[in-house]
Amino acid sequence: MTSIPAPQDTKILECQVCELLERWRTETAPLSSSTSITGHPMYQEIIALGKPALPYLFRDLEQSQDGHLSKALSAITGAHPIPPEQRGRIALIAASWLRWARQNGYQW
Repeated sequence: MTSIPAPQDTKILECQVCELLERWRTETAPLSSSTSITGHPMYQEIIALGKPALPYLFRDLEQSQDGHLSKALSAITGAHPIPPEQRGRIALIAASWLRWARQNGYQW
């Protein structure tokens, strides 16, 4: 039986995701290496939050169009919805992930 998180728990998680994303983006803004961006400790903490963080990540992705979240989303979901021809094309990567999320019943 899966328990439904209490509203205060979801609010805490939402705040945690937002804070991690903001800190990750601030600290990686000067970086050009995708490996450095996705290897950053805040990015790894985002991944560690797991599936409960997905609605907040998809909402952020919809607003930010930040395709750099792709590796985190793959790590959490196990999915790889990005076709090879979209690699490196950040806006297309974001759109593919959002399409995948809707097709798989995620809401945000």
